[in-house]
Amino acid sequence: MSAKYRNAVGSLIAIYIFLSGIVLIKSSAVILGESLAEKIVLIIRDTTSGVFAGWIATALLHSSGAFDSIVVAFTSSGAMPLSLAVAAIIGAEIGTTVTPFLVSVLGHLRGRNRLTASFNVTMSHVLYNLFTLLIFYPAELFFGIFTKIARQGSTIFVRAAWLKAIPDILDVVTPWVDPLIHIISAWPGILLGGAMLVIALMGLEKYMTAIFSMPRSWNLIRATFTKPFRAFVAGFLFTLVVPSTTVMVSLLVPLAGSGVILADYYILPYILGANIGTVFDVMIAALATGDPISLGVWLVHLTINVVGALIFIPLLKPFSRLVRWTAQKIASSKKVTIIVTIVFHAVPILVLLWYLM
Repeated sequence: MSAKYRNAVGSLIAIYIFLSGIVLIKSSAVILGESLAEKIVLIIRDTTSGVFAGWIATALLHSSGAFDSIVVAFTSSGAMPLSLAVAAIIGAEIGTTVTPFLVSVLGHLRGRNRLTASFNVTMSHVLYNLFTLLIFYPAELFFGIFTKIARQGSTIFVRAAWLKAIPDILDVVTPWVDPLIHIISAWPGILLGGAMLVIALMGLEKYMTAIFSMPRSWNLIRATFTKPFRAFVAGFLFTLVVPSTTVMVSLLVPLAGSGVILADYYILPYILGANIGTVFDVMIAALATGDPISLGVWLVHLTINVVGALIFIPLLKPFSRLVRWTAQKIASSKKVTIIVTIVFHAVPILVLLWYLM
């Protein structure tokens, strides 16, 4: 079998594992019922703890798609209240910045990156998500705007009669899930399902990137950074193919550091497009549950990324100046870089620990 067909088959297998993981998590969560709901509420008690739990969990999984899909499955099973699911989705967006940030910082500390180029990419991603967090978190905390969007969206999807047929189809193609749960029990089922989501997305990234051909991708990426709209479309399309904002933004760090691309105000449109591109794996997860409320949660994910793009596209040039200034300050010395890195990672952990005390 040629590499081309091997990668295509690998991609299909990864998609099957992804859908199977969703079925396994939902089935396990239904069995656990109230006990799981009580444990989730003990950790995620309100909007604030939900946001920071989403931040940390996404950072640990290195994938907002995997985390958001788990949230969708929990919400569909009734184990996770809608308002807490929405808060976790909001926090997951900032969690996607952790891996690219670490890639850039480690490269800088080792002296392997061009200072402004690599940090401009990283800080574009971090600052955008920080600013949107400062906008969306209060909107949800004080007004419950995104919970209302989820509820309203779910009422629209209730009318889709075909939606309930999807889980039945998935049950047919995953007949091994129920017997497996009886053997390993529900809690291991949830853990295994989560691992399957991560492995599936990693596999999909691997095989689709191979199909796309990395050197060719680099040339395409470099060619896109000539106009903002072109960069936006490229970010969207590339992330449809390789479903991970973390991977696609992390890719830009070495490209910018090596001079393949010039990190200017085209970076933000690329990130905005990539963020929207990642909503489709969550949509697949929501469709797999057959639950309108899950699609309401997915709609929150889509709304956050679309509204963020509408807010920041008119601000590309001033945002670019702020990014350059911030990157220069953070990278002014290795001591400052290390301190900022520690604070950035410590804040969500300390906030969540404070809530658990």
